[in-house]
Amino acid sequence: MEQASWQPAADHFLGTTHTRVAEEPIGAYIHAFQDSANHAMPAPWNCADPMPVARAEHFGGVRVAALAVVSTVAWLTITLLPYEVSTLSDGYRAGPVGAGWITAAELLALACAASCLGQTIAFRDKRRLTILGIAIALAATLGCLLTDHIVPIVALRLLFGVGTGIVAAATNALPALHESPKKLFAYMQLALGVVFGLAIFVVGAVQSFAGRDAVFFVDLIFLLTLGSAAFLLPKGVVSDLPSLGARMKLRLPEGAASSLAALGLMWTAQGALWAFASTAGAAAGMDPDSLVRWLSIAGFTTPFGAVAAAALGERRGYTAPLILGFAVQILVALAMYCSFSRPFFIAGALVSNMTTTFTTPYLQGVLASLDGTGRATALSGAAANFGAAVGPALGAMLVAQTVAPLGVTSAIMLSISLGLALSSLRSLSASSRARSAA
Repeated sequence: MEQASWQPAADHFLGTTHTRVAEEPIGAYIHAFQDSANHAMPAPWNCADPMPVARAEHFGGVRVAALAVVSTVAWLTITLLPYEVSTLSDGYRAGPVGAGWITAAELLALACAASCLGQTIAFRDKRRLTILGIAIALAATLGCLLTDHIVPIVALRLLFGVGTGIVAAATNALPALHESPKKLFAYMQLALGVVFGLAIFVVGAVQSFAGRDAVFFVDLIFLLTLGSAAFLLPKGVVSDLPSLGARMKLRLPEGAASSLAALGLMWTAQGALWAFASTAGAAAGMDPDSLVRWLSIAGFTTPFGAVAAAALGERRGYTAPLILGFAVQILVALAMYCSFSRPFFIAGALVSNMTTTFTTPYLQGVLASLDGTGRATALSGAAANFGAAVGPALGAMLVAQTVAPLGVTSAIMLSISLGLALSSLRSLSASSRARSAA
């Protein structure tokens, strides 16, 4: 099928190349698969034949740091979610329910944009896409600062979600081209943890002069400061196929769907748990001032999980860290929501964010190992944000009388998520044995 007349211009704008990477034996791109007893991961490769896979992209310290920094832009909505809900609810008179629906729609717009781009992300210039996404988010943010009406605000927040969704797809695809994708994902989570804690103080600092628009002003500051690192990213173009139709027919490798489902389910549970943490704290007998203080401290424990993941690396494989990460998350859910004990709630809150930033890099590392083109990891941002959008709505249906049902439900969801993650590891092991036999 011939391309339409507009296709060359569109490809040039989005960074699509038309140079096919020479296909070499798969052994050129895969390290020897280690002992399956500890489920150590091979180097990234794509089992969706026939897909040419590029050699590991050269990053270097500057590019690694740039990716870690700019990737946090994709998480701005989740990072500033409580402040955005408060701004829309009180400042723009949308009400709590309306504000909740607006932010959920924003996260869904992000997830949809990342999912659509994920289909062809291997053929795109990730640096150019990231810059494009940041430009869209900047335009939407400036629009929010210049209008006083809720209807344009809703449209602009959806546009903001599209822009950050483009950033999520591009930045989550790049680690698959790195020689150690799991470690790079851990650095990205570490940067996210630092930004998450920093946002608490930045919003408070600008409220004195920005008023109800403080959250939009913080968006603007972070987009300009963090987003500028996008110019240092590698292009990360893996390969090209002759037509768009051929690209869209490519299936994700076996096991990738399980990993994506595990990631989405985990973030659904965590989104619900974090959204109603204050309600659970009150049920545990904590006064409002004490609750705010401990939850603020908990925000600064977030980077420690990513530090642990980066330090541990793949020395223990993937199975043991995933079991540990999910087991602690389950215990945290039960401690915070089912114990009705102040000490248990505080302990759970302090550990909660760490477990997420510890487990997420391992799940994304599995995706990168299954699909070396970055398509599967590009979808991981969509899965996480979709879960974060659904989680609070699920929690609202479960905390009508008491918070215990939310804790139990989240524990069950996390158990299912662990099962899906382990299933994807078995798929990877089976695929690797088949490759070795061939």
